[in-house]
Amino acid sequence: MNNHYAILASLGAAVLLSPEITVLGLVAASDRQRPRTFAWAFGVGTVIGLSFALALGFLLAKTHGSTTEEDPRTWIGFAVHAALAAALFVVGMYRLVNAIRNAPIEVPPEQEERGFTHRLGRLFEATFPSIARRFDGSVEIPIFVRAMRWGLLGFACDGLHPKIFPIVTAAGHEALQVPEPGQRAIGIAMFAVIALIPGLIPAVVETVHSGVSARIKEAFENFMKRYGRLISSAFILAVAVLVGSNAMDEMPGHESAQPPAAVSPAGPTGPSP
Repeated sequence: MNNHYAILASLGAAVLLSPEITVLGLVAASDRQRPRTFAWAFGVGTVIGLSFALALGFLLAKTHGSTTEEDPRTWIGFAVHAALAAALFVVGMYRLVNAIRNAPIEVPPEQEERGFTHRLGRLFEATFPSIARRFDGSVEIPIFVRAMRWGLLGFACDGLHPKIFPIVTAAGHEALQVPEPGQRAIGIAMFAVIALIPGLIPAVVETVHSGVSARIKEAFENFMKRYGRLISSAFILAVAVLVGSNAMDEMPGHESAQPPAAVSPAGPTGPSP
């Protein structure tokens, strides 16, 4: 049980230390017109996105019947665990390399223009100009539409982002490994509380102390660039090793290392007369 909680807490900390989420939330909270409205729209979006990715993790767990106490080893279970371990390893190594290189959190414009995402965005703008216009930050749009845009960005951060989505999905999968419903709910709540801090803290800060978000954005970004990604990569890689070990246990025919059964001093025939 403690092992499940440790994995869920580590995955929550990995999301907590994801600089992209908090930086975007601080940008929303730095808006000159409606900072609180946009910050809360972003925060609510992260809640919905986290719930979406967790639900996918639950579905992955149910594909190989991991909610039952007698869980037979199957190749499907092995494949699911192995895929999650591989995804976590890739995300952890990506953050570790960026931390060592001290790479900027926000991609430089010249590098962004060469990326696949930028080219895909240009294609989307050419195909759906009216929809793309609503996501253009330089174009004045109604307050409600801007709030919806920030909500969608929050949803994408926790529910679709390639560096966050595998972490949240793995947490949903891990939560359903807990057999007791009450303890499972505690594990899910623990992960959600930790993971939602970066999405909600800018809204809380802006509500309590209006105008401070713009001042702390640069300092926070520098701290996360130097330390946050290094710490989060350590959490992610450690969990990847644990999930990979669980994948080996799920492999049909694989013998887990179990301690030998204790032998009674009295022997099989009981005490001598």
